Amino acid sequence: MFVLPYLVGDMKFVVKNIFFFVLLFLLFACGDKGDGKVSKGHRDAIKIECNDDPDKKLCGLEVRQRFLEEGNDFVTFDDLNKAQIKRVKLECIRSKKYGLEAYNNCLGEYKQAALDGTITQIKIAKKPTSNIESLEKSVVYVTIIEMIDKKGKDFKGHGSGSGVILNKKLIATNCHVALVSEKGPNRDIWINNVHDEKKWAIATIHKKNVSKDICLLKHRPVEQLSLEMNPVRGLKKFSKLKKGDFVRAMGNPGGLIAHTAQGSIQYLGTIKDLIPMFGENITKVYDEDTKIIVHGAKIHKGSSGGPLFDKDGKIIGLNTLGATDSAAESIAISADYIIDLLKN
Repeated sequence: MFVLPYLVGDMKFVVKNIFFFVLLFLLFACGDKGDGKVSKGHRDAIKIECNDDPDKKLCGLEVRQRFLEEGNDFVTFDDLNKAQIKRVKLECIRSKKYGLEAYNNCLGEYKQAALDGTITQIKIAKKPTSNIESLEKSVVYVTIIEMIDKKGKDFKGHGSGSGVILNKKLIATNCHVALVSEKGPNRDIWINNVHDEKKWAIATIHKKNVSKDICLLKHRPVEQLSLEMNPVRGLKKFSKLKKGDFVRAMGNPGGLIAHTAQGSIQYLGTIKDLIPMFGENITKVYDEDTKIIVHGAKIHKGSSGGPLFDKDGKIIGLNTLGATDSAAESIAISADYIIDLLKN
């Protein structure tokens, strides 16, 4: 009479244990593969990048999502043998401390070198001597050039601004800088690295949100153009910001290439809040719900489209406008709109 209950109880115990061991097997079987193509090394780099974040789990998810949204792929070792894999991982251990993208780029560089048989010839990139030097590598000088003759010997400038490299393909700037290229014939958008002005490319407008003043540029894939595409460390959402946070503005005002200034966030709001200073006409240029960051890092004409960085070197906005002798001398448009364009 009591056999059935005991059997049922035993069956529950057996099923639970089978489930437990299957789960363990799956976990160990996945090993270093993680979820999808994310290796243990990639996960370590993410953890280091989120070390100072109070919500490390959420930070890790955001770092991974942003990495993929910006057009990156996790480097895998399908084409390498065990000895090559070990060598590549060993060479890139130190790059983990610079975060996910730096580690992944290192893996990609050394993987290719292993395939080419030139891995012993690669020198590990020297750590920048300062944070500013590192940030400069992601900043560009944007110029609108009109060719007067077909041979390219005579040209005319139609304004300039700044921009920032998002990934290996795209650059962000203000639309009021880039759209000047569409106001006349034979006009091109020229891009120069600010850390080496000899490196340049010609770009076209890839995506735009004119009412938020955010344009994404894509450089033309012409072999002789030498622009270095050094992506930023990431983008930070408006909801993560607070008054008093440190900021650094970079750009090219008045021909001062790679000009930099620092300050703090003074106000977080929308374009609507600027009507008392700029008048109602400002809502004809921008949506009144456009998120803005008023900050204390000095910007000037030519800074437009340049990045506003946080203390970790992430973009929180693009410097866009200002009002001299007012409480809002330096204003950036939130990076949320860059994130939106990258997603869509």
